[in-house]
Amino acid sequence: MSFVSELKRRKVFQVAAVYLVVAWLIMQVVDVVNEPLRLPEWFATVAILIVAIGFPIALILSWAFDLTPEGVVKDQGSTAPTRSDGRRIEYVFIGLLIVAVGWLSYREVGPTRPVDQGDVLPNSVAVLPFTNLSADPEDAFFAAGIHDTILHELAKITDMNVIARTSVLPYGDGQTPIAQIAEELNVETIMEGTVQYAEGQVRITVQLINPETGSHIWSGNYDRAFADIFVIQSEIASRIAVALEAELSPAEQESIARRPTDSAAAYALYLNASDAESRAAALSYLDRAIAIDPGFALAYATKARIIGNGYVREVAEAAQRAPETAADVAEELERLVLSTAEQALGLNPDLGLAYSALGLMHMRRWRRQESEDAFSRALALSPNDPEVLTSSSLFHSLTGQHDDAIYLAQRAIQIDPANSSDNLALAHFFAGEYEAAAFLLRQLIADNPTTALYFRLAEVETASGDYSAALEHVQIRDQAGDWGVPGGIVRSAYVYSIIGRQEDAVRVVALLQDRAPSLVQQATEQLVIGDATESLRLLQEAVATPLPLPGNTLSMILKHNIYADPILDQPEFVEVRSRLGFRE
Repeated sequence: MSFVSELKRRKVFQVAAVYLVVAWLIMQVVDVVNEPLRLPEWFATVAILIVAIGFPIALILSWAFDLTPEGVVKDQGSTAPTRSDGRRIEYVFIGLLIVAVGWLSYREVGPTRPVDQGDVLPNSVAVLPFTNLSADPEDAFFAAGIHDTILHELAKITDMNVIARTSVLPYGDGQTPIAQIAEELNVETIMEGTVQYAEGQVRITVQLINPETGSHIWSGNYDRAFADIFVIQSEIASRIAVALEAELSPAEQESIARRPTDSAAAYALYLNASDAESRAAALSYLDRAIAIDPGFALAYATKARIIGNGYVREVAEAAQRAPETAADVAEELERLVLSTAEQALGLNPDLGLAYSALGLMHMRRWRRQESEDAFSRALALSPNDPEVLTSSSLFHSLTGQHDDAIYLAQRAIQIDPANSSDNLALAHFFAGEYEAAAFLLRQLIADNPTTALYFRLAEVETASGDYSAALEHVQIRDQAGDWGVPGGIVRSAYVYSIIGRQEDAVRVVALLQDRAPSLVQQATEQLVIGDATESLRLLQEAVATPLPLPGNTLSMILKHNIYADPILDQPEFVEVRSRLGFRE
């Protein structure tokens, strides 16, 4: 009998496979319990050594001994009868493989891992706004633009946690101690820097700081021609990743190193756009940048996002000016977003920003598969982009994937704590977790009591049946007259109607003057004034329309009858409600 045949007979290969799977599972458990149990740093190293030393011992024991019904006995060699435990080992191996695959899927594939908002984020950095040292005030945009671009580069790294620009801007005045910033943003490190531009030369100084000790982990000084700005930004992003011991995949390294444009003039206009005071000004800068360099993919992607973010408001404003034009405005905006994002991806297929713009537009037009595909790519390419996370969270809520929606909203809070808690409240609202949603909204109101937050709380309280509290909070919005887009008027009137304040409901809905842009909103108007027949007709038209107009939140409130409206439980309404939302 050959040596290999003897190894097979003694089941050495099976034992090796089982041992390796068990060892991998042990190391996964060590990784999970290490931080919560506050184990010493050497614990994982010792565990690895023990597992490694045990491997050859297991193989030797497998060669020397046999497992029989009578117990463990010394192997008698090739003359011994066939071992009776072969199938048993195979069953054990298959079972362990199933456990391993399940564990891997739980930890790495699905976005349903729990998030603890209060923990310090691993491999995390808050990049504070850069101080502008340029002599000419007209060059101040360089500091803001370069800061924004470095954040964009860092956001591509999956193994890092990079705090969003909107959450670090309040610390740009230099008045808050570094240690306090780190504590408030739950980060391990802080980066600060300066930018000076003059006559085609740029000088950038950056330093990565340990907030506990105040010492510099790494610092860099760059004094080069502005044409080298891409090399500088890529080097800064890579050095931060190395300093934080974050792993960069080959694709991430390539993406960070890629020059977005070969034109310094086009890039300067792009930096202007990132610091523009208005949406129109930003789009103007981007158009000029694209005119100089038609291959500037990042400029196209940024333009698509800006247009897409203004979609709901522009359609609503068109409906208020001239209702008959709202559909045409919506279709033109959609065409611009899709064509511009697709131009960006034609030039650079790895732009998460462009996929995010596509996903958001498809979601607003209720195209499920297109939305899912776009958001999946956006999350893979821009895992630290809070807009990608919040938009994808809403998509998961609208498709009933509530655990994933909540996880993504929690993740957005980690990255952008100043701007994302209301999205988590919305995810809990759609999941039917009204107590959690109300708790988050009350926290937000305590810090910033806006009428919009009070109304969201009123919606949650209406859904939970707390009508007295809902009345108090919807009246705050009513008294302020701060309705926002037409959807805000419709939803406020519907809350009034559900909680039994019919006169107020009719009064508020009359503010629309029949200018609601969405068929779903128009159907809700008719529910409020008591015309169920017309409401049903409008809903039937809405579900039959290939390209419905905005109304994601209201559509879900009606689809699932979140407010337990008895009219919506009538058979004809139940049937049409089942077809609201995404088309499969």
